[in-house]
Amino acid sequence: MDSKENKVVDLTGKPRPQDSPPASHFWFAQVDLRLGQIESVVTRLEWQVWIIVCACGSLLVFEIVEILSRSSQ
Repeated sequence: MDSKENKVVDLTGKPRPQDSPPASHFWFAQVDLRLGQIESVVTRLEWQVWIIVCACGSLLVFEIVEILSRSSQ
C-alpha cells in the first residue's frame, strides 16, 4: 500500500472560466475558409484573363507585322 500512496499526486489546476468561448469563433472560421476559396478562384480567373489578353495581343502584333510586310512588297 505504501508504494501506491507514494504515486498519488495532488493536482491543483486553474479554475475553469465560467464563460464559454463565443460562438462567433466558429462563424469567423467558416467565413475565413470561404473567403480563402473565393480568393483562390479570383486568382485563377485573373491568370486566365491575362493569358487571353496576352494571346490576343500577340495575334494582333502578328497581324500588324503581316500587313506591314505585305505593304512593303
